[in-house]
Amino acid sequence: MMQQDEIEAFRERVDWQGVARALSGLLLEDAFFLKDAAGRFMMQNRRACDYCHAADEAETLGLKDEDFWSEDRAALYVEGDQQVMRSGQPIVNQLAPAPEEAGSDSMVVFSKFPVRDREGRVIGVAGMHRLIDERSANSLPFGSLYKAVRRIHEEFASELKMTDLAQGAGLSHSQFVRRFKSVLGVSPKEYLLRVRVRNACFLLESTDWTVARIAAQSGFYDHSHLSHAVRRQTGLSPTRYRRAHGAMP
Repeated sequence: MMQQDEIEAFRERVDWQGVARALSGLLLEDAFFLKDAAGRFMMQNRRACDYCHAADEAETLGLKDEDFWSEDRAALYVEGDQQVMRSGQPIVNQLAPAPEEAGSDSMVVFSKFPVRDREGRVIGVAGMHRLIDERSANSLPFGSLYKAVRRIHEEFASELKMTDLAQGAGLSHSQFVRRFKSVLGVSPKEYLLRVRVRNACFLLESTDWTVARIAAQSGFYDHSHLSHAVRRQTGLSPTRYRRAHGAMP
């Protein structure tokens, strides 16, 4: 039987970066990433580069989530990264919108863990995620929430009732709210509001529609309701947001 010191000596000789690259390269459906404490990509496999619409890893290194995805999705991913680095604890098998273009309703299941240096200090975060559908979601702890989350993304412009979403998930209202918040980090009402604001911001950036029309298309009661929500989440009024981010003249 090998002695512990022999095992440790072998491990000291291993090129762990090479091992990580080789293993991540074998993941055909799972995206793998490694970031430093500032949120800059230090390593990505082929699938992760596909999400970034990058030809290869070199096009992503040193860049951040915000360089590739919408503001709210980038903020969501960064929030999870910071939680992992602050706590030193992993996040395992959680649900989130996929890192794709604004308006996409695809979902991913992801896990993240802290990356430490040889002295045990947290210096970054690494993780994996993969697209899921209803069938694969059913085998996961949050399977009951999948239909509710998809419905929010598909019907955010309509008058969605939390009781209906809870019923669709097979949960009582209180169970639904608790489980939703434990999985996605916000209440279902707040999540719905974020989806509506994201859509409104996308329309502010990409169309010349009036704010009233955008409010109606995004599920808000009126111009004032939209203005308050956009200002709360972005710090800007719809008009100022459009001036700062819009492609329209």
